[in-house]
Amino acid sequence: MTGIPRWAILLLGAGVLAVGVASYMGWLRDPSLVRSDYVGAVEVSVEDAKLYRPVPFEWRVNSAAGSFKGNDTAYVRIDNSGERSILCGWLCLDKGGTSIRATRWLSEARLIAGDQKMTALFIAPVEKMPGDGLAAGCLRLDEAVRLPTDAALSFDGGPVRE
Repeated sequence: MTGIPRWAILLLGAGVLAVGVASYMGWLRDPSLVRSDYVGAVEVSVEDAKLYRPVPFEWRVNSAAGSFKGNDTAYVRIDNSGERSILCGWLCLDKGGTSIRATRWLSEARLIAGDQKMTALFIAPVEKMPGDGLAAGCLRLDEAVRLPTDAALSFDGGPVRE
């Protein structure tokens, strides 16, 4: 009876283990992105909302039902009051299904702040208004990069699957 040689099974196991360790250590991250961590959400008051800047974007989503595209606006704030820069943001779900598609696109998009590029996954989809329980998602930059609070903000990304 012939089967898979033991050395092949051991080699496959070692490869899976190596990929797991590399993923855990962050060696498989996109090198063009600044290192960052999602740090949770913060409630946004009416006064705090004035510190958030509108960042318009065009999204594109492909699905079995066809290809969809549209425009929406996320609100982003850069906070340098702590040791490291923190970015917080939200997207209003005020357009029904198109807002859901915009959220899907943001889940794979990149936020460009000045000359730094980071994941836009931290931007929270919300149905509430500032001062009424709105919670913005926040991202802390791991590197000692101090983003200016007035840095130019834009989104980048291609079409995504729904």
